[in-house]
Amino acid sequence: MILSDVIGIIADDLTGANDTALQFFLKGSNTEILLGYDDELQNHINVGTWAISTESRNIDKNDAAKRVYNTVLELKEKLKVEHFYKKIDSTLRGNITYEIFAALEATGCDAAVVAPAFVQEGRITIGGYQLLKGVPIERTDAARDPSAPIYESYVPDILKKSLGDNAKNMLASIELNVIAKGAGPIAQKLSELISQGKKIIVVDCVSTVDFEQIVLAMQKSPHNILPCGAAGLAQALAPIWLGDIKINKTTKTVPKLPKLILSGSATSLSALQLKKLENEDDYSNKTYFISLSLNDIISGISETLENRIVENLVQDNIVAVHVSDMVEEIKTDEAKSLLIDEGISKEVLSKRITAFLAELASRIKKRSEFILITIGGETSQACCAAVDAKYLQVVDAILPSIPLCIDSSAQIIVTKSGNLGNSSTLIEIMQYFEHHENV
Repeated sequence: MILSDVIGIIADDLTGANDTALQFFLKGSNTEILLGYDDELQNHINVGTWAISTESRNIDKNDAAKRVYNTVLELKEKLKVEHFYKKIDSTLRGNITYEIFAALEATGCDAAVVAPAFVQEGRITIGGYQLLKGVPIERTDAARDPSAPIYESYVPDILKKSLGDNAKNMLASIELNVIAKGAGPIAQKLSELISQGKKIIVVDCVSTVDFEQIVLAMQKSPHNILPCGAAGLAQALAPIWLGDIKINKTTKTVPKLPKLILSGSATSLSALQLKKLENEDDYSNKTYFISLSLNDIISGISETLENRIVENLVQDNIVAVHVSDMVEEIKTDEAKSLLIDEGISKEVLSKRITAFLAELASRIKKRSEFILITIGGETSQACCAAVDAKYLQVVDAILPSIPLCIDSSAQIIVTKSGNLGNSSTLIEIMQYFEHHENV
């Protein structure tokens, strides 16, 4: 059995780093997420799992690879990380292949097992195809990501598309007919493929049992294998790597504070979650929703907007600032003309939205105390930086894939991917706080 003293998770965005780090926290590991790198972090006591986002999903593929490579080396040298987990997006966005090859080179692993499924969130891999709640990912919101759109659902082809012919030959897959037979046959197939020079091996997965058998096969293998996946694979791997760590099950209490939701996500799921929270009777008298328009983003933060937010961030109120309605707005002729006149592409607009919300977080932080809830990976990273968070410590699980964190100045922060959860997820987050607040 491989037991790890220090585990390192490398993700390409913050929400991914957080939901994967949570899986190791739930198995008893003291877990922190780095938001920047500072020598003083090596003095943190008893941290068993470190996670870091390279913020490399939407940058040049070679730059992404370099960031991952350097991050592995830094974690090895400065934090004595011994075992690495490469977190990838379960909808296959980003520079996945380049980042995996970089991680393989830096860690010295023989090959990577790639399991992008996240069964608990309805994301499975079958026949090499990635499905989200039964729908091929090319037909979901992931396909319309302004910075990293997805045009197909067959995982090997997604991973191969940016590679040369020689590198393409290093990729293979193990489909469900082998996975279903259990750890022994999986381990045998892994050894066979690795002996043939395969470096990236995509595995089917349709259940948590499949995850468990894949992890056991990796454990049986004589090869040094780099696990690459979403939070689902991490959940199966955590008890193997951590062994018999005592799990602290004390109930967490949090101060009763207003909640500020900042959502830069354009997904239909985020819009549904916000709408359901807004219409929920239990919160109707203490919610204040602000839908940002294209003109708001172009014009910048007004004193009026800032004051409206601060005036409503009282007691245990909920203030939500979001861009969900902008998805339809930018389809209008008026909005298209405005974007052309301003020279703003969809990708640039996405960056402007992120910067707007981050600046808003910074301004409100100077005037009010609140619990910060961010939706969207880039939004989460930018807002955490804007409130001067140096790192996040996982202190509890709000939901199985949503951690409760505190930052370096004791700010309470919750991050959520735009594609994560069901229609009631935001309501469930609010219910968590109701049940854990100091009265």
